[in-house]
Order: sequence, then structure tokens, then C-alpha cells
Amino acid sequence: MMLKCREDGTFTIAQFTDLHLGYPTNEATLRTQEHLRTCLQTNDFDLLILTGDQVWCYGEYEPKKAYEQLIAILNEVKLPVVITYGNHDSEHGKITRGQLRELENQLNNRVIPENKQLVRNRQSESLDIYDSKGEQVIKQVFILDSGDYIENQEELGMKDKPADNYYAYLYPEQISWFNQTCMSKGKGEEVLVFLHIPLVEYQEGKKNILTGECREEICCSDINSGFFTALIEKNLKASVFCGHDHDNNFTSEWLGVGLNYGVIGGYNVYSSFERGYRKIILNEQEFVETKLVFYSVKEESDENK
Repeated sequence: MMLKCREDGTFTIAQFTDLHLGYPTNEATLRTQEHLRTCLQTNDFDLLILTGDQVWCYGEYEPKKAYEQLIAILNEVKLPVVITYGNHDSEHGKITRGQLRELENQLNNRVIPENKQLVRNRQSESLDIYDSKGEQVIKQVFILDSGDYIENQEELGMKDKPADNYYAYLYPEQISWFNQTCMSKGKGEEVLVFLHIPLVEYQEGKKNILTGECREEICCSDINSGFFTALIEKNLKASVFCGHDHDNNFTSEWLGVGLNYGVIGGYNVYSSFERGYRKIILNEQEFVETKLVFYSVKEESDENK
């Protein structure tokens, strides 16, 4: 499946994040499913990217069945899709990331990555976006599994917060793979990165908000493993998109790197925002714009970047 710009040179990505679907289904989950289904059936996106916390695992929830329902909805349309996971997708021993990846094999339109890496049960992928003629790669998209929680917290002396508040960081192996894969073989000069947990540098980004709002603290890892530095040293145009923090939906920039949130997509969890998704419009020359689109209105909040 080749990902390429349309004849007018544009390419549109829809980022959905934090759907928090539950099974057995409740009213909030049914509402999320309904809005997601309507959104997918009434828009012609070039790529769907789901950036984690698709389901709940706690209590009586059954994540496997919730994922199967999500996959069924995605299979109702012929839209290319790629998925990464958040901190809640494989909690409480109910399902593993490996089992989630096996479920993805049921997707009819799962994009086959150009490159991928599996390390410590986290999968990272890269996708190439071509020009309208399908001849030249003009953008690289990276989908990185940012994990769930820091391992060996007691050994590291992490005792000031609950264990599930010490969020994971990108592994050194993931960063090394990115460095080896990014912009190889004469590819374009623009990179988009999608993951669940925000980078530590989002704390700087919130000081320079371009659009949207920051209504809660940046819930990043306590450990900075250096991925932002890797982006800087590549000396290319880079934009990062995350989820995780339900009351943040801002776009920002720090040291030339775009640091952006999606917007919460699920009703089965807290947020003071309308639910929806982030729409990212590219063209063959540049990153054109990103906007929030809320389920309650057709299109909302043009955010030129």
C-alpha cells in the first residue's frame, strides 16, 4: 500500500487518541464508537494514526473484546491505518502488546511499514509518503511505542509518586533505530513523529503555545532519554504529536521542533474539552496546517502552522 499525495499535492492525516473504549460497553463507549464510525464514514482521510489508550484494562473491562470492536469499526471503511499504544492499553496483565499486535492482523487496511523495530516488546515503525506521482519520498512518518511505566522504580529510588505516575521513556534502542532510519536513502527533509506519552521537552513547549490550550500538567516521563536531541541533531523540520494528557490540546514549538497534542477522542474518561481528533494537512512542499476537529461540529479551530 503506497501512501502518496493526491493530484493536488495534499495528504491528510487524522490522529485519534485516547478513545478509552471499554467492554462490556457502556453509554460512554457506545457514544465514542458512534462518533468514530460517523467520522470515518464521512471523511476521506489518506491515513489514520491511533496514538494510544484505545481501550481500558482495569476492573471488569475486557481489552481484547474492546479492541475487536474497534477493529470492526476500522474495517467498515477503506482507510489506511496504523496504531501505537499508550500506558493503559496493556495494563493489569489482561493483555500484552504482542497480543494487541496480533489483533492488528485482523485489520483490512493496516499499513505495512517501510521499516520497523521490535525491542523489549515495543514496536516502532516508519512510513514513507510519496509525491503525487509516487516517485519521490517527501515525508517520513515515525510511529513510536512510548511504553507505559518505568521499570525497576524501587531500584531507581522512585517513591514520591504512585507507580502508575512514573511514565515510561523511549528506550535508547528506539532512538538509535530512529537515527539509523531517519532520512536514509535520500528521502525528504520533513519528519512527523507520533507517540502516546509527551516528551519531556513539552514542558518547554507549553511556554510557547501557538494554538489550543494547556489545562493540566505535562505528564511526561521523569527520565529524559534524549529523543528530542536526536531530532535537533538531524537538522531537519520535525513535528511531534502525542496524546495522553486529556486536558491538553495545544500546538507549540521549541528550538524549531513542533510539539503538539492531539485531542481526546473518548467519552469514557475525564476531560474538559469537546471530543474529536487532530487533522494534519501536508503537501509536497511543506507542512501546511493542523486543526482540531470536534465531533460536535463539522470543522473547528483552523490552526495554521
